[in-house]
Amino acid sequence: MTPSRLTRLKPGWYLLIALAIYAVVVTVLLARASNRPEPVAEPPLPEPATTQAATAEITAPDGLWFPIPGASLPASDENLPGAPRVYRHGVSQGFDFYSEDAGVPLGHGTPVVAAASGQIVRADVAFTEMDPRAWEVLIADVEDAGADETQLDNLRGRQVWLRTEDGTVLRYGHLSSIRSGIRVGTNVYRGQVIGYVGNSGTDRAVAGSQDGARLRFEIWTDEDEFFGAGMDATEVRLAAATLFVGP
Repeated sequence: MTPSRLTRLKPGWYLLIALAIYAVVVTVLLARASNRPEPVAEPPLPEPATTQAATAEITAPDGLWFPIPGASLPASDENLPGAPRVYRHGVSQGFDFYSEDAGVPLGHGTPVVAAASGQIVRADVAFTEMDPRAWEVLIADVEDAGADETQLDNLRGRQVWLRTEDGTVLRYGHLSSIRSGIRVGTNVYRGQVIGYVGNSGTDRAVAGSQDGARLRFEIWTDEDEFFGAGMDATEVRLAAATLFVGP
């Protein structure tokens, strides 16, 4: 029997055939790969913002916050700076916030916040109320001759004073207590709770009652002039509309 032509191939031909098949397979695979779409590179993640930059983006406009969140200017002209105080022959040196007049419920213990960032320069943490006899003497004195600075200081009750970066001093009066940790030299931020509404420095507090809760809030641009001095009620409201920015 005559052997087939395939069986008469030399061994080297088998190697050539195998290489040819390999080349065809590789060519097909490369062709398929070249037809695949290029993967889309995902954009790099943004670098995390620094605390300072992030803060700058959300900083509220310059100005004062109301010392009681959500409050508004007193509706009554009697509770504005410059309003007469007949019983002591003088005028009010600040805003008086009462529940029925400030636009929000306001009772004994309502939180009071820093209207601006700054440093605490007074904090009456050891305040004690006057006894009834001392109160009677004080009221008799101011009725006759008006109130001097020391007497006005007594009439404000428990106080916290906050000095802002531009030197303005914000005075908080009639507080029931001061928040723990608030001391002279403490730096606070706008909106931080610094105390609580009360009625200290009033006849009701002297009598041991918590009735008549209010907040006295005074703005002193220097040691001798308070915001609203020499203005009538309309002028005070117009000036305060740009002074307070919220919340």
